[in-house]
Amino acid sequence: MKSQHHNRRYILSGKHSAMTPSMVALLVILLLIIGSIFSFFLLRNSGSFLPSTRDLMTDWQKQDYQSVYDQSQVILQQRPLDGVALSFNGFAAYYLFTAQTDPSVGRTYLSSSIISLRNAWYRVAQSDRLYIAYILGKAYYHQGFYYADLAMKYLDYAYDGGLKQADLQEFRGLSASLLDNLDTAIAAFTEALGNNPSDMILFTLAQHHAKAGNIQESKQYLFETIRTTSDELLELKGRYELGSLLLREGDLDSAQKEFETILEKDANYTDAHYGLGVIYELQGDLVRARASWRRAVRLNPVHADARKKLNLS
Repeated sequence: MKSQHHNRRYILSGKHSAMTPSMVALLVILLLIIGSIFSFFLLRNSGSFLPSTRDLMTDWQKQDYQSVYDQSQVILQQRPLDGVALSFNGFAAYYLFTAQTDPSVGRTYLSSSIISLRNAWYRVAQSDRLYIAYILGKAYYHQGFYYADLAMKYLDYAYDGGLKQADLQEFRGLSASLLDNLDTAIAAFTEALGNNPSDMILFTLAQHHAKAGNIQESKQYLFETIRTTSDELLELKGRYELGSLLLREGDLDSAQKEFETILEKDANYTDAHYGLGVIYELQGDLVRARASWRRAVRLNPVHADARKKLNLS
């Protein structure tokens, strides 16, 4: 009886043992939670929780290029020589550049793309280099004239390796044009036209044939541009180029028809007024010629050819 009293004497006094079985269990649970949190941060800092290649590929297929770029950046902070992460980072940076409206931000992405892809080049299998060369070549083209030789180098690598991309030949043509390699540019644009017919490629081919002295071929492409395009501005450009070639050949009546057609659609087309002035000059009508040139200067005060005809400084 005394024993029972002894066991119950502290029930209301608050002086019972501090380490009850329930409190021991709670302490164990708390220790387990703390250990799990510590392990999580330890693993995260060690790189075990980095995004996976599957994560990158999933976002790439969804065309979520910002996520691909950000996640590959996380990987590269831990593994700066990871060829897959470098490749995805470069690809994503290029497409972010093409979508960017702020030139300064765009240039940052473009530079990042080139750096990542150049590093990836030496850290992937040779079979994986074709697509890297394709994107790297386009990135160098966007860097401008002084990088055109590098653009051509990598685009040629992709082309010679058999890579099939709709705009590969177009970019090869553009890069060759920057290098003033007209034969390569014309061949590339001709193949691009066969792969992906467009009015802009027709017009570009016309310009390059004219520059190469292939006047008849240029005229044919201009006629086709005018016939097929639904872009009124491109039609007017095509008609002006055609009128200029006809004028060069001495076909004044046909040239005049093209310039007048332009002015019917756009009375403020400066070059057409200038072209008509040249025709009037060749016909001996200097009054009308000077009137056309003055009109051209009113529309464009810095039109060099019209100012020269009018002896304006």
